Amino acid sequence: MKRRIKIKKNVIPSIFTLVNLFFGFLAILTASQGEFRKAAWLIIAATLFDALDGKMARLFGVPSRFGMEFDSIADMVSFCTAPAVLVYFAYLQNLTPLLAAVISFIPLLAGGVRLARFNVSQDESPLPFFIGLPTPAAALVISSFILFSSSVRSDVGDPRIAISLMFGLALLMISHIQYGKIPEMGNGRKAVIKLIVIVLMAVATVFWREYVVFSGAVLYVLWGLVNSLTQQDKIEVQIEIDEGTH
Repeated sequence: MKRRIKIKKNVIPSIFTLVNLFFGFLAILTASQGEFRKAAWLIIAATLFDALDGKMARLFGVPSRFGMEFDSIADMVSFCTAPAVLVYFAYLQNLTPLLAAVISFIPLLAGGVRLARFNVSQDESPLPFFIGLPTPAAALVISSFILFSSSVRSDVGDPRIAISLMFGLALLMISHIQYGKIPEMGNGRKAVIKLIVIVLMAVATVFWREYVVFSGAVLYVLWGLVNSLTQQDKIEVQIEIDEGTH
């Protein structure tokens, strides 16, 4: 008789998290072996599974504290450690080992702070947006920059640009700038616009993979900055109105 293997619903999201973690581990190995393009694609693949594990938990109605903690551990490997190792081997090997280690440690430090702060905020009250740039988005920018550069100039890109980009992303991760949760479509007109953008980018990715992934990641980062400045203007206007009424 054939035995059917039954997988419990609460295990399914953790399977996606496990794949995310495994891809991050593979990215570290391949980056240390000088296969930077492969490592970058593995990090990008990890971001896809990271986006799906939460979706699966909500779909099956099995969100859990364990799942959140496991996801943070996986993110620490795939989107903090893996990019740090990738930056070290791709751009910093010509520096003294200690200086190279200190510089490449920046995304790991900022990402760790960002994840710890996120977990604390979830304990208090889950927010409909991210505070600070999410670690997967930062890792996506770094990895897609390598892919973009290798397509345009046949190398990993200018180290000065890469390091400046890394420092900027680190600052955004520990900032209080609000970033929207991309998987949440929302309602009404904004939902339709998001859906159209996602479909167009999915189609474009088939033909111009490196260009679309990099431009999409950069646009997400910039959108958060622009949105933050816009919201700040609204807050200042509201304060002025309130003061004028007293």
